[in-house]
Amino acid sequence: MSVTIKDVARLAGVSPATVSIVLNGKGKVSEETRKKVEEAAQKLGYRPNIVARSLVRGKTNTILLCAFIKEQEKLSAFYGELINRLLTAISAEGYYLQTVVKGEFFNGHPLDKREALLNIARNRLFEGLIILSHWPIHYSEVSELVKENFPFVIVNQGVEGKGVSSVDIDHYGGAKEAVKYLIEKGHKRIAHLRGPREHRHAEERYRAYVDTLLDFGIPIKKEYVVEGNFHRMSGREAMEELLRVSPLPTAIFAANDKMAIGALQVAKERGIKVHDDITIIGFDGIEAVKYTDPPLPTVEQPLGELGKIAAEILVERIRGGEEKKIVLPCRLVEWEAKVAS
Repeated sequence: MSVTIKDVARLAGVSPATVSIVLNGKGKVSEETRKKVEEAAQKLGYRPNIVARSLVRGKTNTILLCAFIKEQEKLSAFYGELINRLLTAISAEGYYLQTVVKGEFFNGHPLDKREALLNIARNRLFEGLIILSHWPIHYSEVSELVKENFPFVIVNQGVEGKGVSSVDIDHYGGAKEAVKYLIEKGHKRIAHLRGPREHRHAEERYRAYVDTLLDFGIPIKKEYVVEGNFHRMSGREAMEELLRVSPLPTAIFAANDKMAIGALQVAKERGIKVHDDITIIGFDGIEAVKYTDPPLPTVEQPLGELGKIAAEILVERIRGGEEKKIVLPCRLVEWEAKVAS
């Protein structure tokens, strides 16, 4: 049978509250009382419940990454660099990182992000929260966290409102750079393989495509815009559809690299030379586009920097720092084709 605080209090001749004060190092007691409690605890072999003590103190040294994503494998496949930098930065500050993945539904019903986040905060099992979501996060879903004064940071999207810290990536600005890159190469018939309409980043990239063409006086052709789902196969299907359009586009901006790779595969199968007959550029900066034949230019997301800065902001918030809202720029990358030896 395990020894309790009451057992220690009985042997020391003090109240359980006094034992708690001594063992938790809080409050004032006489040196004589402190010594009696410590000797009684040692004699009985009392071992405090570390988790319970942490909860009482409000310190567990653990941070939770809560990911609201549709496909669980994407957390490690796409966000691996982000998580690694998060883990490194958080560990350096003496914290542990736990991860929980929540899908679109819970028990057959649409997931209530507000309720899920509020439960995490009120359980007080974690000192801070990192929120990553494929779906938009609204202020109403995190306002209770602000009221509870619970430290959190939202990554990969910005949320306006007092008390909210966020680190976002400039998807709109990165997409504008991609379209400008094509225009500066002399292209005017530019197609867009867009992502799903319900995806916030896909919408930002599509809006940048439209705005940039209009900025340069290039008309928007609806037949040049084909929707995909961010998977390679949808890039193939979109490319097949574009090849039935007349006149053919001379350039393609794909909303992500996987769709760009799918488009590239179809072009090669049809004998279309990339980048002589058609230019293709993607978005994300995944390693695979560096090794396609030919390599594809891309807009690289700074996921590692995103993770590092998010960790720094959250640790500052845990320690009483002010909220911060940061937007990181993307970088257009061109890879050189390898010359066969």
